[in-house]
Amino acid sequence: MRPALLFALGFAGLTALGTWLWLAGGDALYAQAIAPLAREIYELLGIRGRGSLRRTRFINLVPFTALMLLTPRLAWRRRLGGLLLGWLALCLSHIALNGYAIASGARGHLPPAAAHASDALPLLLWLVIARDFAREKLGSLRRRGA
Repeated sequence: MRPALLFALGFAGLTALGTWLWLAGGDALYAQAIAPLAREIYELLGIRGRGSLRRTRFINLVPFTALMLLTPRLAWRRRLGGLLLGWLALCLSHIALNGYAIASGARGHLPPAAAHASDALPLLLWLVIARDFAREKLGSLRRRGA
């Protein structure tokens, strides 16, 4: 079986499992875990109001984790360090996006630009962390197309 197909099947399987875990209560545990830090940050910034750290878009932790776990030839140190730094970046982005939604008075959904940024961030983080793999694969696609 081709490596790209195995990667795609692995990604689909891991994200399906991660999504199930997230929707089965992982989102509530996550919101509960980061709420104290978010409250402190919001208080420091003078942000007042209600928001939700259980936003659907915060599931972007799942595909990022799957990409990091499945990327071939990524050294374990880089893989684990990338996971930790990526999770930290995503958590801080979730706190920031939620704070932005509170401050702007958005109810229910993130403003479109914030939602798109949240959707793109896991892929951008992965591209930075796994840049050698991405460069190699994108280069081979470019050579095939030429």
